[in-house]
Amino acid sequence: MASSSDYSDSAGVTREYYIAAEDTNWDFAPSGQNLVHCMDQPAPCAIPKPYNHVFPAVRYIEYTDGSFTKPKSQPQWLGILGPIIRAEVGDSIKVHFCNHTTLGSAYSMHPHGLRYTKDNEGALYYGVNSSTSPGSGAEVHSGQCFDYTWSADQTSGPSKGDPSSKVWWYHSHVESSSDINSGLLGPIIVTRQGMANPDGSPKDVDREFITAFFIFNKLSGDEAGLMHSINGYIFGNLKGLIAKNGEQVRWHVLGMGNENDLHTPHWHGKTVLIGSPPAQRGDVLELLPASMITADMKADNIGEWQYHCHVADHMDAGMVTTYQISP
Repeated sequence: MASSSDYSDSAGVTREYYIAAEDTNWDFAPSGQNLVHCMDQPAPCAIPKPYNHVFPAVRYIEYTDGSFTKPKSQPQWLGILGPIIRAEVGDSIKVHFCNHTTLGSAYSMHPHGLRYTKDNEGALYYGVNSSTSPGSGAEVHSGQCFDYTWSADQTSGPSKGDPSSKVWWYHSHVESSSDINSGLLGPIIVTRQGMANPDGSPKDVDREFITAFFIFNKLSGDEAGLMHSINGYIFGNLKGLIAKNGEQVRWHVLGMGNENDLHTPHWHGKTVLIGSPPAQRGDVLELLPASMITADMKADNIGEWQYHCHVADHMDAGMVTTYQISP
């Protein structure tokens, strides 16, 4: 059987990641406050009742090596999302994945956009005659590990005229909807061949942000359990979206969820360029579930600006934060 690395268009490097699925609790509003619409004056503004904002979760955690003893740090703004997996076109990606959860559920890692063999698809399903193997990486049970090998070929990277990098999702695909709702999702960024720094990030960008708009359903449809979040945070609790004046900023904006997850991310204070030439200039994107959009911004308007979904119910329910352009 051919390996997924056989599909690379040229000899790149192999980028290795050590990632585990782990049980945790996630706080969608660590401050307990609405940090956008009021702070301490005249008094703290508590998250509206009946919101609870701490729920059980399962997350992808990256480690420094195969001992899985030292977690790697990740940007504050990445929130509940798993680590950024990067590649330059021509590279192979090897993910050493372990299921460290304790409740007996099987999980996986399924990439969008990359090239892979059946064993490396990370999705549990069978063929039309119900006899086709789902692949050996389709479900990784508690206490087990699997090494996924994926390839960033030409079809994984930006098209001619696109920005120098593009974003894809990865997520667990055993019980796909419940796995994702638990918190098992993260970004892949593929950079055009010849345009990547050693770490895989694009050379022509000063700063990147990734924001995912997703309503986590934590109480089986009860309104109090619908967390209208950006990167797993509500009511401005997503912090760290800070750029410097004059920087070229790339926003990778993603959607996930169900029929209620129709989102319109909107930046105050700046516009962005979206898509291939002739690029569209706007300040609102249109996201459907599993959408992936890359947009570029010249950060040249100093201030703290609101960034939110423009669907009215979603704004009111907490899908709002701010970003900053500092002097």
